[in-house]
Amino acid sequence: DVFMSLKEQMPKDAVGCFLNMGEFAEEITYTTGAGVSKVIAAVVVRYELAPAEENINRSLKKQAEVYIANDATSGIAAVSKADDRITLKDSEGFDREARINDVISRDEGMWHLLVGW
Repeated sequence: DVFMSLKEQMPKDAVGCFLNMGEFAEEITYTTGAGVSKVIAAVVVRYELAPAEENINRSLKKQAEVYIANDATSGIAAVSKADDRITLKDSEGFDREARINDVISRDEGMWHLLVGW
């Protein structure tokens, strides 16, 4: 069939365009709560949250938004906020193990996650 539905096209675009290692993506390691690790492509948007004025002595919370394929082959089919971990490079290039703080969104093609370390 020459014509694909949007639902069929989204996973292909997620992997072929957005998660293309030659374009926006980088490798991360996704580890499930069962301890199964998988290296996958992800788009990572890093940022730091400054502490509030009254909490000036607290350390900064490091966070990133991570986009990964919603696909068992090239990404992850099911995300567990409680148990899964993501290892990625921070803004200085050091490996960090991050917890999944929130699933911001999910569609047929991608997971959009908020992670922190």
